[in-house]
Order: sequence, then structure tokens, then C-alpha cells
Amino acid sequence: MSPNAADPTTLSSSHRDVGVAEIVRPLPIAALTFLCSLGTGILWNALYFIAEREYGFSQTDSLLLAFLNGVLYTIVAMRAGPTVRLLERHMSARSALGLVLLVQAAMAPMVLIPSVAVLWVSAIAMTALGALQWPIVQSYLAAGRHGAEMRNAIGWWNASWMLATAIGLALAGPLEAAQLTRWTIPMLLPINLVALLFLARFPKRPASHDANEQARHVPPTYRPLLAAARVLHPMGYLVIGALSPILPYLFERLATPASMQAPLGATWHVARFVAVIVLWQTAFWHGRAATMVTAGVLLTAGFACAVAAPNEWGVALGLFALGLGQGTIYYSAIYYGLAVGAAEVDAGGIHEALVGAGYFMGPALGLAVFSLGGSPSVFIGAVVGALCVGGVFAVARGWRVRSHSTA
Repeated sequence: MSPNAADPTTLSSSHRDVGVAEIVRPLPIAALTFLCSLGTGILWNALYFIAEREYGFSQTDSLLLAFLNGVLYTIVAMRAGPTVRLLERHMSARSALGLVLLVQAAMAPMVLIPSVAVLWVSAIAMTALGALQWPIVQSYLAAGRHGAEMRNAIGWWNASWMLATAIGLALAGPLEAAQLTRWTIPMLLPINLVALLFLARFPKRPASHDANEQARHVPPTYRPLLAAARVLHPMGYLVIGALSPILPYLFERLATPASMQAPLGATWHVARFVAVIVLWQTAFWHGRAATMVTAGVLLTAGFACAVAAPNEWGVALGLFALGLGQGTIYYSAIYYGLAVGAAEVDAGGIHEALVGAGYFMGPALGLAVFSLGGSPSVFIGAVVGALCVGGVFAVARGWRVRSHSTA
């Protein structure tokens, strides 16, 4: 463990100042995060395979579903702070999170109803609920923690959810081979019910966040890096949003066996997990713009390699590079976002809204290209072009914020 990483089982003096009862312990939040992310991995992977296999969705249909999911996710996440404050007039933040998990669990079995309309409604609704769920969890995670302790908490939290989504995707392969894919999304029902047991260990509301401690641990360089990260962050999810709906068709072109498709698709999740572990346990990247530049290059090159690869090895290599880049961008965005944003639900909401923005921009680009008769190579070029434009804008945005902060 790095010198910057505090023992997650130990409470600091800042914790004792705000009261132990207000700080969520590592085990409950890590377990809840793992379970909910396992469900998310299953949902996002299984959804497009179910749509293609059982409902005959075309590539365009899948892109449209992904686009609408992303749009609604963005809208709900942007309103997460005001929504939680409205709910807190009648219940605690813990109860609000529990309500979200219960509704999502109740809707999960609906996909067993043989109806395209039900598939659309349930998929979009469960995705939107996730946009409200994660900002609350992130607020519990960071509130009352500062400096090395916050960095450590973000590290083990990221490791928890990224490992879970990778496992969820990998499990989809054997289930697909056993022709049980349509039963994967209903698994969110028992998963969320178990998650509620860990939620019961949460305090009623996130801890108070000391403004003086925050200022002491947030150097001026963090603001321009946050500005740049918030441009690159949706670019990472633009790639994922563009890639996920077309992966089944990519594997079909390569004649990849059905049992191997989901594990291969999970390659970028494994790489992202590796990136998070490295960033968690090291400090060399703190406050350095070169880290995000490298991540942007890996993201762009990895996408182009994965989609244009002539065989499964090329796809795996591209996805691995993509995962390293996306994981680095994600970690930087949430680290700088929660540090500068004082661990508020609004900070998590902005972070998740940018996730949603990327998720709908990728499919929107695909829909535009294919509706105009463009080929897959044109689509690749369009995504790479968007990433390059985003990279230039990120540099400009970060430089402008830096100039204002030093004026």
C-alpha cells in the first residue's frame, strides 16, 4: 500500500470530530457497491444480447436503445442533488437509496414478459434509477474524508465496482451458452435485496464535510485538472456507449463462438480494474496533466484497434488499451470531482451525468453515421475524430481554468 493510502479500517481524527455514527464504514459501502455493480454489469451486457437474440433488434435498434438510456441517465443524474433534497423532506438519504434499490429490484423480472415495449420501458427505467443511486453512494463514500483518506476510499470503492462489473460481464458467457441470457436481468431482484442488508449499516445521512480540511487538502492545480477531466470523462463513455451495442455484431463478423463473446467483451473491464489498482496504490499522477494525456491516447487507439481488428486477439488488445485509458480518466474525474466538490450529492450527480452524456453521444454518433449510409469504417473515423476534438477541448478548458485561478 502506498504512503498516501490510509488503512480503510481505521478512522482518522477528522472522523472522530464529526462523529463515528455519521461515517459509513468501508465494509457496508464496499459490499453494497459490489452487489449493485454486479447487477449493472449484468444489465448492460445482457440487455443488448437479449434485444438482438430474442427480439431481433438490428444494430440501429440497439444504438437507439443505448441512446435513450444515456439521455435519461444524464437528465436524472443532473437532477440528483435537488431530487435527494426533495426526498429528504420525507425520508433520510439512506431511505431514499433503499427506495431506489427496491424499485429497481421490483422492475427487474419484468423483462421476462415477452414484449418489446416492456423491454424498452424496464431497461430505461432501471438505468435511470442507477443515475440517482450512484450520486448518493458517492456522497456517503467521500463525506467526512479528506486528503489521503479520501484517496484511499475512492481507490477501494472503484476497485469494488469495477471488479463487480467485470465479473458480471464474464458470467454472461456461460449463461449465453446455456441459453439462460433472458434470466440474467431478473437476477437484480435477489442482488438488490441482499444489498439492502448492507444498506442497513449505513448512517441515516452522509457525514458533514469540513470546509477548512477540504481547502487544506485541495491544491490550486486540482481545479484545472478537474475541468480537463470533465471533458475527457464523457469521451471515455462515448467510446463505451458506441462500442457496447455493436459488440454482438462485431463478434458475429469474426465468427466468435457465443461462449467466448462475453468474456472477450469483458477485457476492457479487466484492464480498467488494473488501471484503478495502480492509481490507487501510487501518487506519481496526482496533479499531473500528462497522466490524462496518456489516457486519452490509449482510449482512442484502443477503440480503433478493437473495432477494426481482423481477429479476436486484435479485439482483446484494443479493448485492453481502451480499458487502461478509460479507467485512468474515470479515476481522475471522480478523484478531482469529489475533492473539489466537497463530497456533495451534486458533485456525484455531475460525475454521473457526464457518464450518461458519453453513453448517449456514442450511440447518437453511430445512429447518424449508419442512417446516412456510412460504413463501419466511417463510424470508427467519426468516433476517433470526436475523441481528438474532445482532447483539444480538454486541454483548452484546463488551461483556461488554470489561467483564471492564477490571475
